[in-house]
Amino acid sequence: MVRAIFSLLSAIMIDTGGKPTPDRLEDFERRLDKTLEAKRGAESDTRETSAAGLAMRAVTELLVGLAVCMVGGYFADRYFGTAPWIMLALMPFGLAAGVVNVMRLANSKRAEDVLGGKGPVAPSVKDDDED
Repeated sequence: MVRAIFSLLSAIMIDTGGKPTPDRLEDFERRLDKTLEAKRGAESDTRETSAAGLAMRAVTELLVGLAVCMVGGYFADRYFGTAPWIMLALMPFGLAAGVVNVMRLANSKRAEDVLGGKGPVAPSVKDDDED
């Protein structure tokens, strides 16, 4: 297996002349520079779409937490025959679960990468305790 790979590599080197020519190196440098410039220009677009994706995920987390508890409450109401009361009782739990998920997402490494460490600044509170 190793001999087959070695013979294939030596055949490629012989076909290309063994050493890269200066023209091929210049062509490679030109293509590399062009690709790097294109990636630098697209970096800001990527950060914006990543931030939009993060915001969409936060909204989805909030709504899914609420929806799961409401659907569970709806089926519990149908099973027990208790109008909308169980669903209404479970709505705050679903909202709380959604808020916890959004807070967990906001503290995640991905959010830190997207925001670049520039998250909202915590408000300063004057310490009014007398020691």
